[in-house]
Amino acid sequence: MKKSVALLLALMMLLACMPAVLAEEAPTVIRMGTHWVNELDPHMIDETTGNYTIGDEEDRLIRLAAEDAVREAYNVEIQYVQYAQDTRSELVLSVLAGNPVCDLALMWNGSENTVLAQNILQPLDDYVGLYEGASWMLPDKVYGHNYFLNANQSFTQYFSLLVNLTMLEKVDALKDADGNIVYPTDLLEKDQWTWSTFKDYLTKIEAYYANTPAPEGAKVSTVQAYETDHRYATLAAMYSNGGAIYGAKGLQVNSKESIEAVQYIQSLRDAGVMVDCGTYDDGYTPQWCESGYDFGRGATVFAECPIWHIKGQVDNCTARGESVALMPWPRPDNLAKDSEDYRQVISVGDVWGVLKGIDPEKTELALKVFRTYWETYYELKAGVADMSEYKTAMAETEAMKYGLDIFNEKLGDGILNAFIFNSEKCVPNDFANLLGMRDPWDRIVGKGFYGVEGMPAYEVAIEANMNKFTDTMAQMEAILGSNEINDNQAPSVKAEGYLTVALGTDLSDYDWSVHFTAEDGFDGVLDPASGTFDASGVDVNTIGVYTVKGIYADKAGNEGSAKFGVRVFNPDNTTPPTLTVKEELPPVALDADAVLIDWAGQYVDTAVDADGLDLKDLVLADLTQLDTTTPGEYPVVLTVEDYAGNKASVEITVNVVAE
Repeated sequence: MKKSVALLLALMMLLACMPAVLAEEAPTVIRMGTHWVNELDPHMIDETTGNYTIGDEEDRLIRLAAEDAVREAYNVEIQYVQYAQDTRSELVLSVLAGNPVCDLALMWNGSENTVLAQNILQPLDDYVGLYEGASWMLPDKVYGHNYFLNANQSFTQYFSLLVNLTMLEKVDALKDADGNIVYPTDLLEKDQWTWSTFKDYLTKIEAYYANTPAPEGAKVSTVQAYETDHRYATLAAMYSNGGAIYGAKGLQVNSKESIEAVQYIQSLRDAGVMVDCGTYDDGYTPQWCESGYDFGRGATVFAECPIWHIKGQVDNCTARGESVALMPWPRPDNLAKDSEDYRQVISVGDVWGVLKGIDPEKTELALKVFRTYWETYYELKAGVADMSEYKTAMAETEAMKYGLDIFNEKLGDGILNAFIFNSEKCVPNDFANLLGMRDPWDRIVGKGFYGVEGMPAYEVAIEANMNKFTDTMAQMEAILGSNEINDNQAPSVKAEGYLTVALGTDLSDYDWSVHFTAEDGFDGVLDPASGTFDASGVDVNTIGVYTVKGIYADKAGNEGSAKFGVRVFNPDNTTPPTLTVKEELPPVALDADAVLIDWAGQYVDTAVDADGLDLKDLVLADLTQLDTTTPGEYPVVLTVEDYAGNKASVEITVNVVAE
C-alpha cells in the first residue's frame, strides 16, 4: 500500500521542482465544465466553513500537481466552470448562443443521451491518435463516431457478483479429494471459472441449503445458492460472452453471443439454482436491491449487489466472522480467460465531451490537457510511473473500501487476486443506458422470464421487438447526420401556492393560467395562456384537496407540466381548528433571526380544520416576547385561522441557548 506521508512529501517536492513558465508567455485557459465544481476544483473554498470543498487533502494536492503537469507541458491554466443550470440545458444553450460554456464538458450519468441527441458534441474521430496507449480514456464509438471521453478508473461493476466464502465451507460436495473446499477464487486461479463450472457449483450449494430456513427478515424463505436481479445477471453474462445491448460492435442485442447468455441465465433459473429477488407489482421488474440485503443477512451464498451497497452488506457478513470475495462474472467455456471478448459489464457514464463551436486548435489542446491531467492524477494517486500499473497498485486500497477480507491468512490472497482480475476486465463498454436502449431491453427480458403479456423466449421476443432499438438508432443517426441543433428539452413549468374555494364554487370558466409560468431554453418565456389545463379531478361539491395539471409545449413539441393545488372548504364551519405541538421542541440558537425560523415545520405537529384540511402553512407565530439575544425561556404564541375564519392558539415555551 502507498504511504500517505511519503506521497505528500513527493507531491511537495514535485510542486517545488516544477519550472516556472516564462512571464511573457501568457497561459492559455482551458475550461473544465461540471455540474458540481466543489468536487473538481482544488482551489474552491466553502464560504461558510472556510475549508476547501475537496475535503481529502491528499487528493487535493494530487489535483494541484496534475494542474502543474498541464501547466508545464502546455502552458495551460485550467479553469473550472460551474454550470448555472441543468447540464442538459446549459450546454445546448451556450452552443446556440455561439459561446460554448466550456472546452471540456462533464455530463452526469443519465444526461449523456439527451446531450448527444441535441447534436452539440464534436465527433473526436480526428483526434483518436492523441489517446494511443490510453485507450481507457476513449470509450468505444457510438453511431460510428467517438463522442465521449472517460476519466473514471472502474474496479468493479455497477452490480457486482459477491460470494460468501464461509458459507461454502459447509458444503462437502465442494471439497476436493484431499477434503479441502475448492473456492471460486481457486477456480479462477486454475482457469476453471466458467459457465459450466458455475452452474455445477450452484447445484451443489443449492442441494445442501435447500431446506435451510433463511435468517429472519430475508426476502427468501430458505437459504439460496444464488439470489439476484435477473437483469444485471443477464447483462453480466452477455458481456462475459462478448455480447452487449449496444457496444463496440454496434447494436448487439440480438447477436448470437447475447442470445446464448440469456439462455444460460434461463437455464440457471430453470434448474432452480438462481432465484430473483422478488418483483414489483408489474410482475417482472425485480426489487433490485433485495438480493444485496439478503446477502448481508446470510440468506444467499452468491448475489449481485449494487456498488454503493457492497460495503454495508460485506460488513454485516464480517460481523458474523464470514469472509466475502468479489468475483468476476464467469466466462463461457469456449472463451479463453485472456480473450478480449471476455469482459465485465461496465456502464459508460459521467463522461466528458467537447462542444461544437470550439475551434480545432483549442479542441486538440483541450484533449491533450485532458489526458495529461488524468494520467498525472492517477499515477500520483497510486504512486506509479505508468497507468498500466495503476489498478494493481491500488487494488488493496480499493478492496478494503468494500470491506473485503484481503488479509485473511487462508483466503486473503485469493480474494485480492480475484479483485485484481475483475478490475482489469472493468473497462467502460455498456452504452445501453446512455443511448436510451436499456428500458425496452429490461421489459423484453423480464416479461419473457415471467411470461408476462405473452412475451415469448428472448430469441423470439428480441427479433419481434427489434424496431424498439432500430428506430431509436435511426432517429439518432438522422439527428447526428444533420447540421441542426436538436431541441429535445421540455419547458420548465412551475405552479405556486393553492387556490382555496368554498363548497359549490363554479370553476368552469376559471382562468388557471394565472397560477402557472413556463420557460423554454430555446423559445424563452412561454405565454401562460398557451397551456392546457386538466381540472377534471376537482370536485367543488366535496371538501378536500385536488390538483390541476398545467401542460405546456414548446415549438418543437416537447411538453413540460406542473400541478397546482385546489382546496375546497366548508364556509359554514364554526368549529375551531385543531392545533397541536410536537412533544420535543427544539431550542433556538442565540442571536438567531426568529423571523426566519420555520415555526410550523419545527414546532407544530398538526394543524387541521374540522374537516381535516391541512392548515400548517397558515400557522403564525407571535414573537413579541421572544428575545434571541439573551439565553433563557420565552413564550411564543402559535395561531392558526381556518378558511371559514375560525381560530385556535397554543402557547409554547422556547429555550434560547448559546451553541
